Amino acid sequence: MKVYEVVLCGKTIEIRRPKNTDEYRKLMDVQVEIWGMPDYSEAVTYHMLISADRHGGLVLGAFEKDTGKPVGLVFGIPGYLDGKIFHYSHIAGVVSDYRYKGLGYILKLKQREFVLKQGLDLIVWTYDPLQGSNAKFNVGKLGVIVRKFYRDYYGELRDQINIGMPTDRFEAEWWIKSRRVELKLQKKLKPPPLKHVLSLGADLVTETRKVDDYRKLENYNLKSNSKLLVVEIPGDLNKLRKNRGVLLEWRYGLREVFKSYLNKGYIAMEFISEFENGLRRNFYVLWKESLDKILKGETPWRENLA
Repeated sequence: MKVYEVVLCGKTIEIRRPKNTDEYRKLMDVQVEIWGMPDYSEAVTYHMLISADRHGGLVLGAFEKDTGKPVGLVFGIPGYLDGKIFHYSHIAGVVSDYRYKGLGYILKLKQREFVLKQGLDLIVWTYDPLQGSNAKFNVGKLGVIVRKFYRDYYGELRDQINIGMPTDRFEAEWWIKSRRVELKLQKKLKPPPLKHVLSLGADLVTETRKVDDYRKLENYNLKSNSKLLVVEIPGDLNKLRKNRGVLLEWRYGLREVFKSYLNKGYIAMEFISEFENGLRRNFYVLWKESLDKILKGETPWRENLA
């Protein structure tokens, strides 16, 4: 792949594959920094990165051009399941100084470019369904869809982001040749206002209550027959880490919600993030519709908003 350069924070950043063993080793260091790992035992080893990169996988680093320091990476390998070959994206992350500046987005676009050249049409990865920023990026910006939920996928992780919490995960499907993804990347398929989705008959299956500077999950409905569902998640999961009891109520409650409705054929296909009285509120939209229709870029509201 050609080297791609972008200027961020006053520095030129190179998006490229590592040049030598030392740079692969440095990508272990940056993993520890990004995820706050206690040691290197949680990181993908440099020799695994080398092996994967030379045998159909992809290791892309984001390196400061003047210092050679890595500030981000994306790493994936070929996958095969149920007769289909795809790319499995195992990790993607950016150090704190470069977050929310578009670097992660560039890394994913370059990953997509590579996988398209391999002749594949699907990239798969997992993420915490309660992390609103990840959901907004994955579903709202990249255009992934979700059909599978896994309970405690990794078991216990010891990094600062996941320590002490069940590792429930969504499986993101990024159908990189689809009309839906094209529209999302062109910013032509934007999330609608929550009020509009509810006006179309969507059923809000979670009941929450404001407590201080966060919302608490009070109840949830597992018996809705509506084709269109709305599921609220925490406005800021990290803020709830200081209140483990409330966080676990969200975790265990939404575990039941996602498990129930995804098993019934619903697909998480949009993510809405809005502010209400100064507090962020986050919502998934689940639609009981065919994958083919969703990947064509159809939505329950698109014509209504045109």
